[in-house]
Amino acid sequence: MAEFISSFITGFQSVVEQDLGKRFKNLKILNLYDGLVHYRFDGDSRELEKIIYFNNTFFVLKTMKGKGLSFPSLVGSVCSAKNYFLVNKGSFRVRFQNENQFAKVDKNLTRRAEDYVLQNSKLKLDRLSPTNEVWFSIRREGFAFCGELISKREFTEKNLNKGELRPEIAYLICCFADIKPEDTILEPFCGYGSIPVQLAKKFRFEKLYVSDLDPERAAQTSERKQLSAPNIECCTADATVLSHIENKSISLVITDPPWGYFEELPDIEGFYINMFKSFNRVLSDNGHLVILSARKEELEKTAASTGFKIKNSLHTLVNGKKAGVYYIERA
Repeated sequence: MAEFISSFITGFQSVVEQDLGKRFKNLKILNLYDGLVHYRFDGDSRELEKIIYFNNTFFVLKTMKGKGLSFPSLVGSVCSAKNYFLVNKGSFRVRFQNENQFAKVDKNLTRRAEDYVLQNSKLKLDRLSPTNEVWFSIRREGFAFCGELISKREFTEKNLNKGELRPEIAYLICCFADIKPEDTILEPFCGYGSIPVQLAKKFRFEKLYVSDLDPERAAQTSERKQLSAPNIECCTADATVLSHIENKSISLVITDPPWGYFEELPDIEGFYINMFKSFNRVLSDNGHLVILSARKEELEKTAASTGFKIKNSLHTLVNGKKAGVYYIERA
């Protein structure tokens, strides 16, 4: 089985581990770090490109573990063995990365790495605009690898509206929510529809209620083709009231409420208290909430004061801000 390494957004390693186990029977995780997974995969590598939360994916040439790892030792270890390259056509350049930051190294070391690739592949050297890249990467956990970059996800802000949640984050939040086919789900701060779209595309559920206080946002979301199924209802609604939702009819709330950074919310704690009171009314006896927020202190405080408890949480970065994803139940 070939070995691969893929990077993903920080904080979601436990979710990624569980999702990969469900998705692939022919995949074995070898090492799991924050934002990085090293695994064996017996299948078509093009299937890995379909995983929404993978950023960069590498075909592994060499891995190393231990203290005091350095680029000279990594390059020396790679060059002392013979490797084959998964992609063996086109051009290449070598890159060095230390702690997720590209690093400059001695030119002789770069040339040694380049010569190795030239001698062991049919790739041609192109330092400016290559079709392929070979990375030498060192991480703080005492793990280093050399890999051929076979898939790279391009992130361009122009493809997203301001404040719109990235689809890969929305998907991972839904995975974290542990959705069941019998769930009746509520997303009361739908915004541009990132979470509802992932729910509709990737998960099974009984019913989905989607709403937002902003009529324009609610209308835009309702027009998305993924949300046209008969078991999905979209409308304009106030999440602190939810007059269209019956008492104890919701088994799962998944949402990304306002953080008060981009909206005028002078009393974020008061807003969260009213939100939790509203959720408490519509939530079934065994229901739970999954909430994303960068206002972690305020959310944790108001959840506890309104009769809820945090069962599990993970911490990540969203739009450059530290945020938490919380799995919340009644106390």
